[in-house]
Amino acid sequence: MAKKRFRQAARHERRFFPQSSANPILVRVIGGVGAMALGAGAWGQLFATEPFKATPWLLAAGAGLFGFAIWFGTSGDPVLRVGDGGVGIDRGTIRRIAWHAVTGITWDSEKKSVVVKGRDEADQELTVAARVASQPQAAAWILKEARERIADLVSVPEDAGVPEAVDDPTDLLPMDPLQVVGKRCAASNRSIAYEPDARICTRCERVYHKDYVPKKCACGAPMPQVKEKSA
Repeated sequence: MAKKRFRQAARHERRFFPQSSANPILVRVIGGVGAMALGAGAWGQLFATEPFKATPWLLAAGAGLFGFAIWFGTSGDPVLRVGDGGVGIDRGTIRRIAWHAVTGITWDSEKKSVVVKGRDEADQELTVAARVASQPQAAAWILKEARERIADLVSVPEDAGVPEAVDDPTDLLPMDPLQVVGKRCAASNRSIAYEPDARICTRCERVYHKDYVPKKCACGAPMPQVKEKSA
């Protein structure tokens, strides 16, 4: 009896760091003034024959301006990940909503953000928001991937102001193979006991047992009918 071994396709995702929505020129000016004040204060304190009376004030003002520039020039938004595994939020540990677990993708006109709602790997409710001001490419790639995979769940108007997705290879990261052992077949609810028994939809990553593979996945993607056969 010859067996055909099932192999998962390579998985990838893109990582997007948030950017500040503040004016970058203003941030540089404030940071530059703070750095000069720090330098002048340090020189007056350490190298001047007689320390300037204003040296402590220069040091304090420089440190304050420099710290304000760092705070003003950074964003409080988290790192986002978008790819084969779905949409994820990275705060040291990664929580993802797989494409098949997404319940809806909408547009928040007040905050100008693409909002993804669904359930994470632990079956807990999760909402991921990508603001166009701080995460323009994350928002763009969420829409691009979602419209190709789960178009029926996307409710974002074409004129929302989300930019076009840019294919930047520096954002691309490899992903580990999907862990299928212990998951339940989406068609039969049968538990997957062995990895070779699993069949995965390449569009939404639903998992099926090899004996219950439908012709089409619930997302509409055709499923390869691969089963073990006698040699």
